[in-house]
Amino acid sequence: MKKNFKVRILCAILFLGISGIVMYTIYSLSAENGYESNMRSEIVTEKIKEEVSSKLENSEKGMLLSEKIKYFVIMHSPYGSDWNANIRKLAHFSIYFALACMVYITLAILGVNKTMRFILTVGICFCFAFGDEYHQSFTGRTSSMSDVFLDTFGSLCATTGLTIISLFFSGIHSLVNLAYKED
Repeated sequence: MKKNFKVRILCAILFLGISGIVMYTIYSLSAENGYESNMRSEIVTEKIKEEVSSKLENSEKGMLLSEKIKYFVIMHSPYGSDWNANIRKLAHFSIYFALACMVYITLAILGVNKTMRFILTVGICFCFAFGDEYHQSFTGRTSSMSDVFLDTFGSLCATTGLTIISLFFSGIHSLVNLAYKED
């Protein structure tokens, strides 16, 4: 039992550390001024466009898929064909998705029940997103509640997915235990 406890603590520290790295990354990116941030986004956007172009547009099938993706993004994104804005918003969603995964796993390792794990994970991510947007306003960039909502949505998606997976495995574990009790 003691050995298991030590392993759990070490794993929790590991995932807490990864959570800290993700938070530091978010904070560092928000500390950039508007020009630096936009230039970084444009570089990433151009690299993604090049990669998509080289992978998809070498075949007829790839060209069709590429056009479908472009059409879908333009029709459903509030930013239309502004690929840089789309990539920036995808980055917001993705990094908070990753943060939520690390926080959720840390809480799971520590034995926090599923309901509290869900609430704490989304709450921590929301508070960090809110604080980060506030911090961003001091760097000469605008802060926006829509980014906080997008960040929180990313964390909510991750937390919901991990909770569903956790419930699924808990159900399997319960069925296995029930089968052993019947024997």
